[in-house]
Order: sequence, then structure tokens, then C-alpha cells
Amino acid sequence: MGYHPRIETNQFADLITTRTRNSQLWLINNPGLEKAILSYAAKYSNKYKVDLYSLAIHGNHLHCTAQFNNLNRSEFMRDFKSSVAKAVTRYCPSYPGGSLWGRRYSNEFLPGADDTENWFFYTVLQPIKDGLVEKISDYPGYNCFHDAVWGIKRTFKIMNWSAYHKAKRLNPRVKKINFLEKYTLQYQRLPGYENLSQNDYANLMMKKLEARRIEIVNKRYSEGKNFLGRAAILQTKPGSLPLQTKSSTKNSHRPRVLCVCPQRRSEALEWYFSIYRLYKQVSLAYRQGNSLAVFPPGTYKPYCKTCSLIV
Repeated sequence: MGYHPRIETNQFADLITTRTRNSQLWLINNPGLEKAILSYAAKYSNKYKVDLYSLAIHGNHLHCTAQFNNLNRSEFMRDFKSSVAKAVTRYCPSYPGGSLWGRRYSNEFLPGADDTENWFFYTVLQPIKDGLVEKISDYPGYNCFHDAVWGIKRTFKIMNWSAYHKAKRLNPRVKKINFLEKYTLQYQRLPGYENLSQNDYANLMMKKLEARRIEIVNKRYSEGKNFLGRAAILQTKPGSLPLQTKSSTKNSHRPRVLCVCPQRRSEALEWYFSIYRLYKQVSLAYRQGNSLAVFPPGTYKPYCKTCSLIV
């Protein structure tokens, strides 16, 4: 299955994944880079009014679960990925240059509140599921779980270089400190738990986390597998290749919907393919020269050289 056309909706949340080129571990053991990634997540989730439920920074990929109420997932990911790529060139002296990301990001729709919850735990428990550590507290990198369930806010300062250089052309004595912008990273509470107190919500989520963690650990040991451990992770050099990693090609199967309920999954897929079929019809007409073709909500016009020349 080739790449699917982008479809945006505010009906469902998304699980988003973006992976580095050749799965190289550029996003590991680098506190400065980690802070930069979190600051850009704060900046663009604020700019685009994104409800961010989770953010996971792993050695060679990023995960997040989020709701894009303003149909602007593409803008968010464009700016976020670009900023992270530039940060890698600043914070990783051994980075050789070229594109950081292996391919375009993937997104899967999460049609229900329990689906959002399920994949929230997937992102925060991935260091355990991947056999790195037995507890998320042992993982040396950032884990959003406690920030998310306790409602912890983190404020970051980001330099607005564009505004600074523009101002400096008019006034060489302009100070950089005047172009520092503050952004706060805040996770939204998972849907369905709005009426709980902060303490009750956090305690409930910790119990759920522990139950899932024990299940993953027991399953791994029953299969004769161990865990890499914190010390070994800290010895990993940025840019190295993982011992094993998930891989796919352009033609690999990619699910459009992730759902714990078969009926709800079927309904979401029916919605998706109804938009997809209409998009294909309109896209064909557009490519054949109908520049006035009306595309379905949440979709984007394909590149068409012929149409771009029509005035």
C-alpha cells in the first residue's frame, strides 16, 4: 500500500510517528536537544491550538497523541519536524548533514476516548515494550507520563532569530534578550476523566500504568527476553544504529484507524474511505484541468503543473 492522501479531521485524535533516516539514534543522550524538542512542542502546540495528550522522544523516532481541532496537523508537523531537524544540527556535532527524517510522518486515527487512552499508554510505555528498561523511571530520556497525569507545566524560552536579525539590520545594538519568547508545554487530560480531581486522576492513571507495565514485563520474561538497562542506554552514542528496529517501505501496510472496538473501527474506516473515494474523483478532475474542483473538507489539492499554469 503506497502513501495515502492526507486527511484531516477534528472528529478523532491522532497517533503520529516520525522516524529518522536509516533509524539512526540521533535523539538520544542529549539533554540540550531534548530540551529543544520539548520547547518546539510547546511553541507549535500553542501556535496551532493543539490538544497534546502525549509526546515520546525515543532514540530514532518521535511519537505523539494529539487532537487537531483546527484541521492543521500538516502545519504543526511541518514546523515541528523542521525545527527539530535544525536543532539536531546544532546539538549533535557528529551529525553529517542531509535530511534527518527517513520519510514523511505517519498518522493513525483514534476514534474513541478509550483508543486515545490506549495509545497514550503505548507511547509512555514504549521504553519497556522495546526491552530497554523495566520501569519508565529507569529510562534516562524524557517521559511525559508524570507531566501529563499531574498537569505539570514546563515553560521554555525560544529565541526568535528571524525577528532579531530583522531588527538588527535597523539597530546593530539591539539585544538578543528582547527576542526571547516564552512557551508553555502542557498536556491535555485524557477524554472521559474531566470530572476527576487532579489527585484522583493521577492515582488512577498510575494504577493503570503499573498494570500494563507488569503485563509487558511478564510477557517479555516468559519469551526469554531481558532488558537492555539504563547503563547500556547511557553508553549509546548519538547517530549509532539500533540493534534492532521496526522497518517498513513505501508499500508496507499502514492502518488508517487504531481502535479497540471492532464496530467503531468499522465505522471510522467507512468514514475514511468515503472521503478517500471522493478525494480520488475530485483529484482526477483537478489533474485533468478542472481548477475549480471542490475538494472534500480536510484534504489537500495534489500538485498539478497544468493547473498551476491556469490563470
